[in-house]
Amino acid sequence: MAKAVPVRRRSLRFRLLAATLAAMGVALLLAGLLLAGLFRDHVMRQFAQSLTTQLDQVTARLEFDAQGRPTLDPQALSDPRWSRPLSGLYWQVDRIDAAPQRGVLRSRSLWDQALQAPQDAPGRGEVHLHEVTGPQDAPLLLVERTVVPDAAAAVAWRVMVAAALHETQAAGTRFTRVLAASLAILLLLLG
Repeated sequence: MAKAVPVRRRSLRFRLLAATLAAMGVALLLAGLLLAGLFRDHVMRQFAQSLTTQLDQVTARLEFDAQGRPTLDPQALSDPRWSRPLSGLYWQVDRIDAAPQRGVLRSRSLWDQALQAPQDAPGRGEVHLHEVTGPQDAPLLLVERTVVPDAAAAVAWRVMVAAALHETQAAGTRFTRVLAASLAILLLLLG
């Protein structure tokens, strides 16, 4: 009978340890998922904000001639990626009135392709974000706004800027891997 008590204690300790490790594992898994999601959201917000700044630059450089057609001097834009074919950073101006026309103006980086934006029409001052497929089937984040040259103009123009998501997605993947390894080590040390 004296030997049965230590076996029961070991069994109780083992179950308590197993339950504690399982609870810590679940807590660390949930914390890892939450942290990875927060990081991904933060990186995407920063990326969208950067693209909105690029959109502001393209919009500010956009001019209209006497017939209301847009013109833009590509040399006035600060980022050299606009001129490098398939660089991952693109801009485009589309006509969006009764006679829509895609790619009226576009960056050299698009080469012989055009951005495919969803058929929505942002109101004046609104900026819309979309995930689209771009040149070479690369995933892009696209920001757009509608520009009207003046109140009397009958033609509206869609100004778009897009950039490849692969670097942003790769950063999220690297962070998730490092976080998972760190939390696994922490679980082992706590165990």
